[in-house]
Amino acid sequence: MAAALMNFEEVRAALKQRFPMIMVDSITSLEPGKSIRATKNVTGNEIQFMGHFPEHAVMPGTLIVEAIGQSASILFSKTTGTGMRPGEFLVLGSINNMRFLAPVVPGDRMEIELRVLKFIEDLALVEAVATVDHMVVATGKLGFARRTFEPGSAKDSYALKAE
Repeated sequence: MAAALMNFEEVRAALKQRFPMIMVDSITSLEPGKSIRATKNVTGNEIQFMGHFPEHAVMPGTLIVEAIGQSASILFSKTTGTGMRPGEFLVLGSINNMRFLAPVVPGDRMEIELRVLKFIEDLALVEAVATVDHMVVATGKLGFARRTFEPGSAKDSYALKAE
């Protein structure tokens, strides 16, 4: 197991999400503009397992995608060097070729590896591979964009520019 480059407290400080939506526990490697490796320790006391599924807990695929997105957010902020300013978010824009190949269950340590395919200003396309015990559990390509949301408004910065 690699030593943490960022521990949980540093990850939490870098993300906008809060309990119960933090899906990354640590960062074990980070190459700005190129790649990131994160971990998620899946535990049985996480709120999603109350209903997914009570008799046989399985981590929802949407939360695996969320963990990938949070990893991408940290990579994006470390690459741009500006972090995320107040009101800014890294939003998911596309999911391509996402495959869930094996269940992730409580007790698993999920390793998330992202590689940047393309980085243009406020846009990023990444390729993700999630593994448990070196077995691939999910893969896919995801697109993200940095956006600013106005408090109390459904419009984002992109929509405002288009008007």
